[in-house]
Amino acid sequence: MALESDAVAGATIELLEARLRRLTYLLSGATDWTGVPTTPEKPASHDETVSRRLFRLEKELERLSRSVPAVRDVLQLHDRFPDLFQPPNPHTIPEGLTPRALASIVLSYTTAFPETASRLTSLKDLPIPEAHKSAALVELQPRFDRLAQTQSEQAAAISELRVRSARVLQRWYEVGLVGSGECWAEWEGRLEDVEREVRRTEVIRERREKEI
Repeated sequence: MALESDAVAGATIELLEARLRRLTYLLSGATDWTGVPTTPEKPASHDETVSRRLFRLEKELERLSRSVPAVRDVLQLHDRFPDLFQPPNPHTIPEGLTPRALASIVLSYTTAFPETASRLTSLKDLPIPEAHKSAALVELQPRFDRLAQTQSEQAAAISELRVRSARVLQRWYEVGLVGSGECWAEWEGRLEDVEREVRRTEVIRERREKEI
């Protein structure tokens, strides 16, 4: 049980590291010679943090929507008909196509028909397995079903762990990276205010001493 817990913990850490590298690449867009994403530089000020950059982008989009009618129309269209911006399902026949257009789509796959027919013909030449071998495979079917069920349960557990790891990583990124950067920026601003106040006090004191 301990070994399984260690294995799950190790796999979770690997997933977190992979997600962190992916986020790092999205932020920096650069990698070293081995392909590992480089760590993004610390923001020079509070205005250079990710949250402030996203805020500026949102404000710029609002400004464009007010000044450019085309942008405003696109945003309104997205709000009213969001399905238009989703890719169509490749397995669904599009509506509104004429029979000629549908025929052209079908005829574009005519080269695959002979190949499929030859493969179906070759299936007739395959030898039929012996009866005892088929019976052995049939007897193994319950085990296969149990293995498939176990695999499905493991896939569901892994999916849940991925979701939880993504939430943990998001929380750590928001609090640990973005939050600490904003905190340092705020402290730096406070220190600058204190330095200005100290300098102002020193200047006033020097002037009083010269007057005396």
